[in-house]
Amino acid sequence: MATVTGNLKDITGGLLDSREGIVQFTLNQGNIRVNGDNVVPDNTRGATPDPSTGEFSINLEPTDQMALDAWYTVSVLWLQQDDGGFKKPAALASYLDMKIRVPSSGGSIGQLIDPTAGGGAGPNNRVVWVSQTPPSKPRPWMLWLEQEPGPNPDPFDPRNTSDLHEWRP
Repeated sequence: MATVTGNLKDITGGLLDSREGIVQFTLNQGNIRVNGDNVVPDNTRGATPDPSTGEFSINLEPTDQMALDAWYTVSVLWLQQDDGGFKKPAALASYLDMKIRVPSSGGSIGQLIDPTAGGGAGPNNRVVWVSQTPPSKPRPWMLWLEQEPGPNPDPFDPRNTSDLHEWRP
């Protein structure tokens, strides 16, 4: 196993006093670790940061020892406290548009980012535009849901087709 370390901080570099999150790592596909003969499923594991420092550490299978091309995507699952005082996942997760490759030696998350792996180098083009009219400047791979926005669209409005369109390069 390889140890990955890092910090969960807000955009000013300070602690997240009002929020609590779990940093999640998801393997891109099921794989086999060649040196250990381990079958590794494509699942998600989380690291809970220290509330007083924001530091986290997690042991992951190294991607440089897998039979197929492998990387982890990183996300933050935010927690909320319910009325009973128990912490549970909120309906919010932050997905970082980046991939990391983990060598056998592990390392800090900032050193493991792979900008050539198809993430972290550009905008997130998997945006869904919800409207009865198409977006004026769609990007490649952008989606348009032909639907009235809002919680209660009129089901009898003929403009609400619920068709999903995708722009391709």
